[in-house]
Amino acid sequence: MKISIKNLNILICDDSISNVLLLEKLLQDSGYKSITTITNPLKVLPTMLETPYDLLLLDIEMPGLSGIEVIEQIHQSVLHHQFIPVLVLTGNQLPAIRNKALEVGASDFLTKPFDNTEVLLRVRNLLRVRAAYLAQSRMNTELEERVEKRTQELEKATSILIQRLAQVGEMRDTETGRHVLRVGKYARVLSDAIGLPDEIGYMIEKAAPLHDLGKIGIPDKILLKKGKLTEQEREVMNGHAQMGADLLSDHESMLVQMAGSIALSHHECWDGAGYPKGLAGESIPIEGRITALSDVFDALTTIRPYKEAWTIDETVEYIKKKAGLQFDPKLVEVFVSKLETILAIKAQYDDAL
Repeated sequence: MKISIKNLNILICDDSISNVLLLEKLLQDSGYKSITTITNPLKVLPTMLETPYDLLLLDIEMPGLSGIEVIEQIHQSVLHHQFIPVLVLTGNQLPAIRNKALEVGASDFLTKPFDNTEVLLRVRNLLRVRAAYLAQSRMNTELEERVEKRTQELEKATSILIQRLAQVGEMRDTETGRHVLRVGKYARVLSDAIGLPDEIGYMIEKAAPLHDLGKIGIPDKILLKKGKLTEQEREVMNGHAQMGADLLSDHESMLVQMAGSIALSHHECWDGAGYPKGLAGESIPIEGRITALSDVFDALTTIRPYKEAWTIDETVEYIKKKAGLQFDPKLVEVFVSKLETILAIKAQYDDAL
């Protein structure tokens, strides 16, 4: 939208009442509609902070506070980055004064006594520059809003896609869609509790449900086998971690990359006895350690075709025993401290609901 310079706000400050009145009348007669006049330089900054102005006509030589000091005040305030042009009014012809005003941020000069045509031309030119700046700022704001909206739409689409992929993975297993939902919720509790940034906690929550996506590549005769797996079958089953990571690799989305990391690392053990890489301790990505603990807790406390659900006490005791072996010991401590919150989530997203 085009900005009319006639509607922009002009502030005039000169300790000479006659000069103020002459300038105001000249500008009004030329069609400028929003003009404010003051004679006290101490009021310039408060006035500009209270109401947005687009041009300041400012006398240099005034009692109490010089025009140069007023400009310095403006540039030391929050108005510094708003590009408000200052048209200096001066009867002093000394180059040093003019140079000092330019140095501190003046945009142009008017020499007293004023030539009406020169006043209008300089005001017009500065307001045109100001209008162009405002138009560009509005365009930038609108562009940022559009980009932000588009980013949110993409994040939402990616989140939905991840949910659907998680459900696809669970369709081939004996687990339920609520299992992966609970794992994500538990993971968020742990992420927040150990002080991870909110953005990372969000990504872990959304990505954790994809931890077993690789199982879609495991043959049914192994995946759905009710008895104990042979050593060869166990090796094939363990391959689901790498399969999941491969399915989620080479994607620009940080959320998808997080899901790939979780898929690859959620079966690693703190003591190095896990798979597929045999990582140990802090070498295991934190998102993998968090998801591993969340997954095991939910799996043990949930009924499966091949087992009854463990009690909460039995499960917590097992997790404590595995601290420093299968699980990050500090994470186990945090998990136990947040057990009440974890159980509330488990009840809220129970499979029977």
